[in-house]
Amino acid sequence: MGASEPQPVRRVGTLGSLLTFAGQATQALLERRPDLGGPEYFPTMDDVAAAVLDGRIEVGVLTSETSHTACTETAARLLAGERLFIAEEIVVPYHCALLGKPGSRLADITHVGGHGSIRQCRRFLAERLPHATVEIHRQNSVEAAREVLDGDGSTAVIGTEAAAAALGLDIIERDVDGGSAGGWWALAATLAAPQGADHLAVRVDGSAALNEALAHVARLGLVVRTITNAPTGEIFRYRYLLVLRTPAGEPLGDQAIDAFGPQVVGIYRSWR
Repeated sequence: MGASEPQPVRRVGTLGSLLTFAGQATQALLERRPDLGGPEYFPTMDDVAAAVLDGRIEVGVLTSETSHTACTETAARLLAGERLFIAEEIVVPYHCALLGKPGSRLADITHVGGHGSIRQCRRFLAERLPHATVEIHRQNSVEAAREVLDGDGSTAVIGTEAAAAALGLDIIERDVDGGSAGGWWALAATLAAPQGADHLAVRVDGSAALNEALAHVARLGLVVRTITNAPTGEIFRYRYLLVLRTPAGEPLGDQAIDAFGPQVVGIYRSWR
C-alpha cells in the first residue's frame, strides 16, 4: 500500500443500537478512536462475537466488568478459549433509567425488563419495586423498550435516557443504578500490540500456572487489576484470567509481553 493511500478503516460492531448502553459505550470509544469505523449493530452478544470471529467486523464491543457485578460473560468467553483478544477498553458510567409507557407511574409497574443493565439496578428494584417481576430480555434493552411501548402501562424497562427520547417513553426514575460504571472491551480475532498499551490480559490454566504468572507480575513490577476464574470440570482446578496494568499508565515493555508468551489474550489501552 502506498504512503499516500488511505489506511483501511476497522469496522466496529456492538449490541442493539446507539440507544443501548453498549451503543453508548461504543460511541465513547469512537470519540477517542476516530480511526475506527462503524458502528454496526447486532441483536445479541453472541451475534457480536460471531461477527468478529467470521470477519464481518474487525472489533466487537461488549461489557467486561462493572462496579456492581464484577466480571461478565465476556470474560467467560475468553476463559472458555474463544479466539477473541482484547484490543481496546473504554470505561463509562451507566446512568440507568427506569422507562415506562407515557403516563405510567412507579406504582403502576408490575414487571421490569431490560438487558444486562438490570443487574446494575438490583438495589433500586428491591427497594422501590419489591413485588415486580424482573426479566432479562433475550436480545437487548431497545427491543425490551419497544415491548414496553406496546404494553398496557404496567411494564417498564431499564434503559438509556436516549432510548426514552427516541422511542417516546417516559423517564419514571433517573440514575437507578447507584452510580454504576462499566468497562467495555473491544474484541478482535487477532492479537496486536498497539502503541501506548498499558494493560495486559493473561489466561492461565491451573494453580501452578497462576503462581508462575504472579511471580512474573512481581518481577516485572506490574499491578494486578482483576482476577477471575472459570471451572475446568476438575474439582479445585480452574482457569484464570488476569488483567494487569503498568503502575503509572506507562506503556508496556516488550519484556512484560514476552514473559507470558501464548497466555496473552489482550494488549490494550484503557480509556476513561
